[in-house]
Amino acid sequence: MSRRSKRTNSFPDKKRAKMPPIKETIVADEPSRGIFGFMRDFGVRETIESIIVAIVLALMFRAYEAEAFIIPTGSMAPSLQGQHMDLECQNCKLRYRSGASKENSETNPKQFVDSTYCPICQYKTKVYNTKEPDHKSNNGDRILVNKFVYDFSEPERYDVIVFKNPNDGKQNYIKRLIGLPGDNLLIENGDIYVMDEVDGEYEKSITRKPPEKLKNVLQAVDDTNHIGELLNDVQWPSRWQAFDGSKQWTTDATGENPVFRSSAQPDAHWLRYRHYQPFKNEWSTISSGLLPTRFRNNSLPPGRLIGDQYGYNDGVYQNNEALVSTQNLGLHWVGDLGLEFWVDIKSSDGTLMFDVVEGGVHFVCEIDIATGKATLSAQDEASKTKVTFQDASGNPVESPSAKTKINGSGSHHIMYVNADDRLNLWIDNNYVEFDAAAFTWDGIPIPTYSADDPGDAEPAGIAAKNAELEITRIKVLRDLYYTSVKGQGPLGSQISTENETGESISIIEAYHRDPESWSSDGAADFFTAKKGQTEPMFRLKKGETPDKDQFLPMGDNSPRSLDGRVWDGEKFVERDMLIGRAMLIYWPHTLNKPIKYFPNFSRMGFIK
Repeated sequence: MSRRSKRTNSFPDKKRAKMPPIKETIVADEPSRGIFGFMRDFGVRETIESIIVAIVLALMFRAYEAEAFIIPTGSMAPSLQGQHMDLECQNCKLRYRSGASKENSETNPKQFVDSTYCPICQYKTKVYNTKEPDHKSNNGDRILVNKFVYDFSEPERYDVIVFKNPNDGKQNYIKRLIGLPGDNLLIENGDIYVMDEVDGEYEKSITRKPPEKLKNVLQAVDDTNHIGELLNDVQWPSRWQAFDGSKQWTTDATGENPVFRSSAQPDAHWLRYRHYQPFKNEWSTISSGLLPTRFRNNSLPPGRLIGDQYGYNDGVYQNNEALVSTQNLGLHWVGDLGLEFWVDIKSSDGTLMFDVVEGGVHFVCEIDIATGKATLSAQDEASKTKVTFQDASGNPVESPSAKTKINGSGSHHIMYVNADDRLNLWIDNNYVEFDAAAFTWDGIPIPTYSADDPGDAEPAGIAAKNAELEITRIKVLRDLYYTSVKGQGPLGSQISTENETGESISIIEAYHRDPESWSSDGAADFFTAKKGQTEPMFRLKKGETPDKDQFLPMGDNSPRSLDGRVWDGEKFVERDMLIGRAMLIYWPHTLNKPIKYFPNFSRMGFIK
């Protein structure tokens, strides 16, 4: 494949930085003894020549190997940050990022960020016209792009790529590579499927993000280290409780962060999660020192569904003197969930157990503390139907297992994620390889709830048998949810005022809040709308020449990404429009000011 043509080095509205011309120095045959006479010295001359050579090599490297870019928008959040604000929630002290790409100057305030919502506690923070240094906009991440890699290797699914906008060659975009040449693609239930044609019919198979890429895109839904003073003051119910009434679990909330302790008992009693986020209209009651009415009785309500809320997107904008809120608690149910927790195992033996639920199926991991053996199981508790796993060759495995680093008592960091129809486990940041971890669904998962099994109303849990535990922090995580609709919401954004069903936000919220409704015929139609499709949404061709091969890019921040789903013209990118693969974040702006340009070193690193 031939070298590609001249590149531009910026995304939309960014101009190429020009290098100053290199001036030649002409030296006479008879050297002067004047002020520049020192240049006759061989060592000095050699140094100058070396600098000139270095500049030339740097320019060649930039032109042919690597190039720096600035991320302008939040279409790739949380993986890459565009123009944004680094904030600290005034209630729960969570540090988070909010998009600021619609901000203008105070002299032209047609569209500016007035306030934002914390993604954990939903507290509204005023950011416009404040003197807080954190409330000022930062530019996007500075990244390096390898422009050489695709000349010698094939692009891989889920690479982060830079490419020319197929409908405007003067613009450079950055997205994640979702579709490859020859793919027939379908977006369903937030996941990406490849549809292979067999005997005139399509058979679909899910695509799976590599573990390290998956780990990079997970978003926190809850964090026990960030509850909030106002919620504590009104005795907001704990999202993590032993809802079965067991005394096995106790909670120490005397400090800033709760500590959960389990005594050693022969039966497993679960510490479970309920998604108790305050609604926007409840904060006036909370601020007055009162608990909202839904908690003012002796029995706690079931949890609501976890949606595809993006904290990066949630804010209040001023548009032509009117304030417009884009905040919602997620328009689509996200069943791909994960747990992250820090555990101190006090016992030398026993069993540690943890669980995530999707569509009523409990995906359980059990670890034998004495041997470190981990075992997976999956069962629909309502029907007592087991889900069978498949190994790399597609062979069924009923109880997959793996060896872990756990060996008796000790402290560990554990992350357990159900995503893309595969279970993933990390122990102390080391990925655990099971003999089988993938599974397939018989039908389309929908949330379930019953008196016998709360199912998706309590979608995560931790338990122990014959083991004493102390857990100091728990986070609930969710995977990316790729939307299959183009929405035109407030301020012309790509965030939809409807979900894939076409229903209004009020109807969507009603279903998400009411587990009793999940078993209704209307809920079944709602949760399966636009699911079970038999035809691809995107058909990517292999070109007559390699340069004309077609690729489909999409943003991680699916509700706010101008990508192949919504382009008016071509829905794909040809190979000769690829610039390269995003390689490194080399200068992310600081999380905190007043040192304005001091980088946030924790975000430096390779892009996954």
